[in-house]
Amino acid sequence: MDTFLTSITILLIISATILLPSTSAISVLPYHHVHIKNQLSNPKATLLVHCKSKDDDLGVQNIMVNNEFQWRFKRSFIIKDTLYWCYLAPSTSNQHADFEAYDDALHEREVGNNLYWKAKDDGVYLSTLRNDGTFQDFLWHPWISGK
Repeated sequence: MDTFLTSITILLIISATILLPSTSAISVLPYHHVHIKNQLSNPKATLLVHCKSKDDDLGVQNIMVNNEFQWRFKRSFIIKDTLYWCYLAPSTSNQHADFEAYDDALHEREVGNNLYWKAKDDGVYLSTLRNDGTFQDFLWHPWISGK
């Protein structure tokens, strides 16, 4: 009888997690943050940023040099399919980058639930934390000609 009650309890918990609205069911999960920073060398260069997921369009942002755009979200609890993609374009050139700014594979590169992207003169970099506590930037998406 104890095994039966335990099985029913587990089944009810799983069912409630699946059926409750996502904000209620996964409120204990941590937020994840994505940061996109304009580090272009021209002090007058703005960075056009447009990011979205299948459910959320974060709108078009124009980011000044040394400023950043960021957002937060909670990853999908049951189906690991969280995906955000971004379009970036410097105002001072006829170039752009179109890339996945967050997916479950990139989750492994997070620094304390944060992903750091930096737009520089030659493209978009992913910044990761080294063992010594400093950041290292990797060219992830070179700029593509055209807008």
